[in-house]
Amino acid sequence: MRHLLAARPGVGATGHITQSGRLGYTSITNDLPLIIMVRRGHKLIQSSGATLRIDEGEAVAIAAGQAIDFENVAAEDGDYEARWLVIDPAVLADFTPPAEAQPIGGCQSLGRMPTGLFRAYEQAVEALTDEDDIPDLVARHKLGELLAWLASAGWRFPPVSQESFTTRIRRFVGANPQSAWSSAEICAQLAVSEATLRRRLSEEGTSLRAVLTDVRMTHAMQLLQCSRLPVSEIAARIGFESQSRFAIRFRHRFGFPPSAIRGHRQAQPG
Repeated sequence: MRHLLAARPGVGATGHITQSGRLGYTSITNDLPLIIMVRRGHKLIQSSGATLRIDEGEAVAIAAGQAIDFENVAAEDGDYEARWLVIDPAVLADFTPPAEAQPIGGCQSLGRMPTGLFRAYEQAVEALTDEDDIPDLVARHKLGELLAWLASAGWRFPPVSQESFTTRIRRFVGANPQSAWSSAEICAQLAVSEATLRRRLSEEGTSLRAVLTDVRMTHAMQLLQCSRLPVSEIAARIGFESQSRFAIRFRHRFGFPPSAIRGHRQAQPG
């Protein structure tokens, strides 16, 4: 049975999104190469000044490091549903695409994926979620097959460039968002002084507080979409003792309360 949310360090991660109603999200950053397949409803993505629409049964590939605005729109007779899959840079580095495959520079609509690419995507999802029977070595192979099928369709993800301080912080804080993460701990992870950290983040147009808040709120958004955990537990998992304070911070980040994502499912047990 597939998990709603699963991750394998050094391989990739995947999640099944379910959302009630129509909601928009601004400045969402994906730190890793990403493929999203819409299963119900449709997705609107603002990228490079244009709006990209991904309809039910279609997919989109998004290069690493993109900050995008998007809107998930539920089907007329139900919810919005999608499956996302991210690929670890280690897997990407082991794959050599053919020269004729075009690099994905931002957001690339894949339309209705060809049969081979679709099957490879489903098998990669299965490999990431079935930890009991599929070892990491095989899971990495399945994600490599997905990259090969993507290249056969004419597209490839570019190598992940040298990571900014912001991306590096997002990476290790995202692996443990419930931690209290002091600036001293983060400086130790990066092997820099606090003055250097402040200067580098300022050059990147952000601050440590802003990065920590965004990582935690984005993680909470994923848990709301991809799990059945109660809001109180999600708040605890990103370091909030108070559910009400979490809800206030979440609304400030996204413009709507946590309950808006689940809608009518909020009252259901589990």
